[in-house]
Amino acid sequence: MHVLRSRIFTASRFTRWLVRLLPGWLLIATGMAQDASVPPPKDEFGSLVTLAPFVVSGKSLAISIYARTAADRRYGEHFAGAVVKVVHEAVTESTGRGLVIIGAKGEPHPTLVFGKFLALARDGKLDPAVAARGPEVSAMVDRWMQNLSHGGRHEEKDGEGNDFDFEQIFTALPLPLAGVGAKLYQIAWEEKFDERRVETKLRALRPGDLELRDRFKAYEWVFYLPPKGAFDRVLNDLVAAALQQEDVGVFTRVVARGALVVLKPKIRRTIEAMRQGLMFMTVVQTQTTASEEDVGALTAAYIEVMIPFVPEEKKPPGRTEHERAVNAVRAQLTKNAEEPKESTDSATEGLFVKWSHSAKL
Repeated sequence: MHVLRSRIFTASRFTRWLVRLLPGWLLIATGMAQDASVPPPKDEFGSLVTLAPFVVSGKSLAISIYARTAADRRYGEHFAGAVVKVVHEAVTESTGRGLVIIGAKGEPHPTLVFGKFLALARDGKLDPAVAARGPEVSAMVDRWMQNLSHGGRHEEKDGEGNDFDFEQIFTALPLPLAGVGAKLYQIAWEEKFDERRVETKLRALRPGDLELRDRFKAYEWVFYLPPKGAFDRVLNDLVAAALQQEDVGVFTRVVARGALVVLKPKIRRTIEAMRQGLMFMTVVQTQTTASEEDVGALTAAYIEVMIPFVPEEKKPPGRTEHERAVNAVRAQLTKNAEEPKESTDSATEGLFVKWSHSAKL
């Protein structure tokens, strides 16, 4: 539907947009700053981490889940299990020691914490040595954006772009937590994601303080997953806003509402496939020596199996989605070994752009 067509931010523009997002993050915190060098007891976090019961071909996988509720834990296990079992059977048996963090309803997306850090660094409100980590944070966000959108928007043959607006959907998207990003997430967790307290803590940071945040040191990869239903809320808001546009007539509204009854489940499944694809990419990148091009191709093959808009006859054989995914990834592994390497840009063509146009309304 035309009113839902919108541009996608480039990676660099997105990082600039982050530092301006949510005025609440720009309030100056009052009161005395806590001692940023002393994290709270580690068992406060660890007590909510449990090893997931993943067993493939008689082998247990070392994947842990951090969740605040039983329902979130079940969701995390179902989500992560679908991904790591394909990686184990099709790519490598060594899926590594991983941690999947399920976000809680009401918590800000990690990128908002990163944006706060960048805003403070830009305004000279951080210790200079701490602010010097800013380029590392920007590069991490840019890389995440590149994996999603390839830094631009997809153009169809008719010249019109038809992607979701990333500004509206990003809070439903997962991302790996590594490097300084993982450290900043831990600081936000320590302060229970309270905006003012997080700002106070960031302002108080001194050289070396970030390195004290080591709750993730036992893991080879850490993956943040927004809470269950996050995309449903985003999709509902996006659709509601679109239907309120002044240039949408009454007849168009009625037709659109009817179409959404049919299309929303497919759109939801498309986005969920992309979310799982990001986790697939994270695990394969950390657990193999495959090139960036090859990882991108494997991820695209994995996602395509789950896209409801892709005709069944174009999908690999298999009795279940899991079997088809394993067969698709194995076939792509063979192609990777046989075909000349593509450029990095074409091989890692943004997952968000590559598949979001399939969910056109």
